[in-house]
Amino acid sequence: MKKIIVFAVVCLISLNAYPFWGHARQDRKAKQEHKDKKAEDAKRNSKIAAGLRFSEIMKTFEKGNFKRVAADFKRFIKKYPDADEIADAHFYSGRCLEEIKKYYNAFLSYQKVIDAYPNSKHINEAVEREYRIADSFLREPKKFLGLTKYDFLDHPSIEIFKKIVEKSPYTPYGPVSQYKLGVLFSQLNRHDEAREAFQKVIDTFPESEWAAPAKYQLAIVTAKSFQGTDYDSTSLEDATKRLDEFVRQHPEADDALNAREQLVQMQEKEAEKNFDTAKFYEKQKNYKSASAYYQMVVENYPKSPYVGKARDKIGELRGKE
Repeated sequence: MKKIIVFAVVCLISLNAYPFWGHARQDRKAKQEHKDKKAEDAKRNSKIAAGLRFSEIMKTFEKGNFKRVAADFKRFIKKYPDADEIADAHFYSGRCLEEIKKYYNAFLSYQKVIDAYPNSKHINEAVEREYRIADSFLREPKKFLGLTKYDFLDHPSIEIFKKIVEKSPYTPYGPVSQYKLGVLFSQLNRHDEAREAFQKVIDTFPESEWAAPAKYQLAIVTAKSFQGTDYDSTSLEDATKRLDEFVRQHPEADDALNAREQLVQMQEKEAEKNFDTAKFYEKQKNYKSASAYYQMVVENYPKSPYVGKARDKIGELRGKE
């Protein structure tokens, strides 16, 4: 009997408690729905505010007040990072920065569009504008006492061209950016990097219009690497071979004549190297080796100014071998 009474009491308590817990759950649900609605309204209001503010800034942009607009876009990007117009804001921020000659900062804005908003309608123009900025940097600065500021700081075009090749390789600006990287490295006397850059044009963009000039430049930069009296004849032979190949494959190219002139110069240098080697062996009284090198000059470099001297030496050494 006692157990029955206890059970009845528990059931009664439970029945009385159910409405309380049910109401509590309903209250929590209502509060969450209110909170969600409030957040949704705030988000919608923020989007509306962002859209109106963007329109206002663009009106000022169209009037040409670029310095003011650059500052306005900077504040807009910070305040409305999730706005529908955020990609456009970064792009037009770059446009303004270009107009006020802050070119590197403009590049950073364009790169943000490329990295974060690949579906933006401004992607192609952003890449094009990056290329133009890099190309303008490429023409600077004038040398003073044989040095430029880029002997101490890395050239900004290197970063920009590399970004284009990395992020937008198959746009029209991918192959030419890789090619101009090689040109820039060559101008900065960074010959190993120049050779790698030109080789990458040949390997990565073999069908590009820049592949043929890259072969030519690769030969030239190889030759530049070994200017002076002390150079690697194997590398010089490789440069000569590449230039000869370029002339044969692209006789109609604008650079072909210049390539022929470079080819003659390198062949003369190779002839000089062999002639000097022959003289060395002659001084050591190793007449057989000396004659062999003089003969190489005669056979391999018939248009070299060293040919006549080499023939005379061969005649002199015949009785001494």
